[in-house]
Amino acid sequence: MMEQAMMVSVAKVLVKFLVLSVVFETAMTPIFNWRFFLKHFEGKGVKTPLTICLAFLIFWTYNLDIVSDTLNALEYQAKINIGGQFVTALLIAGGSDGVFRIFTKLGIRNPAERAAKAAAMQKPVANKT
Repeated sequence: MMEQAMMVSVAKVLVKFLVLSVVFETAMTPIFNWRFFLKHFEGKGVKTPLTICLAFLIFWTYNLDIVSDTLNALEYQAKINIGGQFVTALLIAGGSDGVFRIFTKLGIRNPAERAAKAAAMQKPVANKT
């Protein structure tokens, strides 16, 4: 009976992780599809650090820590701390990328279209003289 309660607790943490990953993927999409972002930052390795920083800021502000939640669900005594919140931000950034890949396979996101749009914005405008 105790193991069943533990598994339910772990499942709740995993659902929280999945939901937060989907939320971050969905929330960051307008920023990453923004013309300014595409023109200046696409392909320059900015998306992941930006997602990590935003996730960390939110988890720190709202005192969320999936690492300590998982450890507590497994019956270890863990307190919320900044290290766990940073690892949580890394997990969410990775989970967000996983959600993006799933969305791509389902046809909800199209990275090729986005890359073409970014490439078109990088081309210099022909000077008409």
